[in-house]
Amino acid sequence: MEPNGIDMGDYVERYRGFTLEASVEQVATGLKSHFRVLRDNEIALDWRLLAVDETWPTERGAAEHALGAARAAVDAELICAWPRES
Repeated sequence: MEPNGIDMGDYVERYRGFTLEASVEQVATGLKSHFRVLRDNEIALDWRLLAVDETWPTERGAAEHALGAARAAVDAELICAWPRES
C-alpha cells in the first residue's frame, strides 16, 4: 500500500495484475472508505463504499480495510474474467 496522488487518504496497490485504489475521507459522522479496481487503466470495478465500523479508526486502517475488500472482490469477481498475468 502506497500513497497515491496529492490528496491525503488516497492509496494504491498492485494485486494479481490489477491496480487497486482506495480512498479515505473524513465526514461529519467519522470516516468513510471506498475502493475501485483497474486493469490496464480500464475500470474493472467502479467505486464501492465500505462501512467503517471501528469506533476510532485510523486513516491507514480504513485504507487497509478497503484494499482488503478490493483484493477479495478481485478474487471473487474478476480473476476468472481476466486470467493472471505470467
